[in-house]
Amino acid sequence: MILPLRQLHQRVVIILGIVLPVAFAVGVGERKPVPKIPELPAALASAPMKFGAVEWRQNQFFPKETIQAELLRENQDSGRYAIQFTVSKTFLEPDLLVYWVPGGQIISQSLPENGILLGGFGPMALPLPDEAMQSAGVFILYSLADNEIVDVSLAVNINTPPR
Repeated sequence: MILPLRQLHQRVVIILGIVLPVAFAVGVGERKPVPKIPELPAALASAPMKFGAVEWRQNQFFPKETIQAELLRENQDSGRYAIQFTVSKTFLEPDLLVYWVPGGQIISQSLPENGILLGGFGPMALPLPDEAMQSAGVFILYSLADNEIVDVSLAVNINTPPR
């Protein structure tokens, strides 16, 4: 009984050795090409904003960490505002997000409901929402990896420089 099973197994392996490479080659040859888009539609493309004028600079913006903050503006007397942070090379926090929270509320262990996500923490300028021009607020550094608030900035009014 073993000999007929071995012979059947040998035939199946030979047939599979011929059929599988042929089927693989046919499958690769019949693939559809990846569609290529020459450029993004205008609605999805965003031009990077240029912020050239420095309104104010604060060296100790967050109480726990040594982070320098700069309030930038598109032009000297007009345009949108943005905030840019600079840190030392020893500052290591995973996946930091920057939020802006209006008002003078006390921040506890979780993000407030009215927090506005500005973007990821890094060397680029983060445009500020229009609400930031109308009232005072705080910036929150939130670690997405640790799911916790890393630091909360001093209360700041965009129209008046911090002390």
